[in-house]
Amino acid sequence: MNSHSTTREDSFQQRIKPLLDRAAAYAYAILHNREDAEDAIQEAALKGFLGYKSFDPSRPFKAWWFVIIRNCCRDLLRRKRAHGTSVGIEHSDIAPNSKSTADQQDEVQRALRQLSEAHREILELRYLGECSYREIATVLGIPEGTVMSRLYAARHALAAIYKRGSK
Repeated sequence: MNSHSTTREDSFQQRIKPLLDRAAAYAYAILHNREDAEDAIQEAALKGFLGYKSFDPSRPFKAWWFVIIRNCCRDLLRRKRAHGTSVGIEHSDIAPNSKSTADQQDEVQRALRQLSEAHREILELRYLGECSYREIATVLGIPEGTVMSRLYAARHALAAIYKRGSK
């Protein structure tokens, strides 16, 4: 391996390392299965490394990385559906870094499943992926203003679900 490849590999590893926990939480939120999330992250790391030479450094790296993760998760879901394998929800560990009680985790997951895909995804990117508005806009391919309005609507929809559940 030449020194240019090693430098590229080191640079890529340095950039993704601090994002791996957030990436794992985001992948888990999409896939609802720890092993599948780990597989998706590994696949994303390989695809990201192979595509890193075409990464535009003037663009946000985190958003670029989360697009790859999102696509790998969606590809995995499609493959599982094509093979008739369902992705199950593991009630024992709702998110890799969660510190909430199991009951609270179950309640959050039930509420999130009631949201539209657009609302659920934007909340997952913001709170599990810890993405900025700009990064979310890049991942989803929408304007930042739309990110803000969707987040606002998603938070209100989630609050309404909680209010209905607490009555």
